[in-house]
Amino acid sequence: MKAKTPNSIDDLLKFLVDSGKNHRTYYHYTTWNNFEKIYNGASFLMTRGNSLQINDQHESKMKGSWNEWNKTYIDSFSFGDSENMAMWGLYGTPWENAVRIALPQKAMLNWVSQTDSAYIWENGKIGEAIPITLVLSDIIYAEGIAKSDSIKLKHRDLTIQVSENSELVGLDTNPCMTGYIKNSAWQYENEVRIIAKPQHSLGVEKILIDMPTTVLSEIKVTTGPSFKYRQSALYDKLYNERRIATSGFENLLNFKSLCSICQNGPFVGKE
Repeated sequence: MKAKTPNSIDDLLKFLVDSGKNHRTYYHYTTWNNFEKIYNGASFLMTRGNSLQINDQHESKMKGSWNEWNKTYIDSFSFGDSENMAMWGLYGTPWENAVRIALPQKAMLNWVSQTDSAYIWENGKIGEAIPITLVLSDIIYAEGIAKSDSIKLKHRDLTIQVSENSELVGLDTNPCMTGYIKNSAWQYENEVRIIAKPQHSLGVEKILIDMPTTVLSEIKVTTGPSFKYRQSALYDKLYNERRIATSGFENLLNFKSLCSICQNGPFVGKE
């Protein structure tokens, strides 16, 4: 039976959270260096949604509430088994270092349900523990004029046209939607997000959550189309455990190296 179309903000949030729990696999595009920090540190950094470090400044300024953003931390994953070329290019730079982490549904749900605290993370150091509420949710994408009844909402195969008398009018700037709605320009990401809410604003850009060994043991990695092997004990361990696979587009894409556009010689990444 076809699910009922959400017609209120509460219904929509429930729909997004229910959908967020229902993916077979959750993917995170990043670099090998970052993945080593995640795996060896058994932890995941979450970034405040209005941080200047996030590439999408539109969301924090135009969607939800700024006050809510001050106490909203996010980690982004995606759903859909096909490789996403835009995601490789956007989040896997330098491309010789790109990887995609995969977490199966059971491991992801266990991780989220078991996490009720985080740590302040500032200047590379772990601080005090703080209680949080953690939610796994899909993102709804909006196109149209902000705060109007001409907004169209999109989620996979679902499209909702917000009508004049709908309870969804103005949802794009409703504080309750903070962290759950983005502009349709980002729809290609198929984003499913871990959202952390502490009880009050913390005044820091990042917090850290533990990643249990039972979750780490379920991680699989796909190396990017232009990935270059590097000497790594972790790489060798996962390869021997058959937890590393190569991109289906290995050596078939010609991503430009950062070095090819540097006037002053080879690019050197920071430690």
